[in-house]
Amino acid sequence: MKEHRESPRYEVVLKVRYETEKALRDAVIHNLSSGGLYLTTQNPLAVGYEFDLEIELPSKAEWIKGKCSVVWVNEIDTKDYPRGMGVAFLEMPQKYWELIDGYSDDEQGRISNGQ
Repeated sequence: MKEHRESPRYEVVLKVRYETEKALRDAVIHNLSSGGLYLTTQNPLAVGYEFDLEIELPSKAEWIKGKCSVVWVNEIDTKDYPRGMGVAFLEMPQKYWELIDGYSDDEQGRISNGQ
């Protein structure tokens, strides 16, 4: 069955950090869109868990901060998705939408880590 999404997803490699009740954790974004993102992590959170997330902007010395909710979890590595979790945005600042606009303008190399 083909997946239908309201907004395009962009494959990226961006560092993130997020805080749980127990610890501050690091992860990597596997893909992102205007509605959410997929985090590669060996310790995915439970569906419905809400948390604060910070995305590193590699071209600048700053982080985008927002609030997210886990909408699905992948417990095992697969061909298409490494172990991790899909999250939906509850709150994101204007800078995130500018990041998405950069991808839609086909500027992935400019805003991906290490590029």
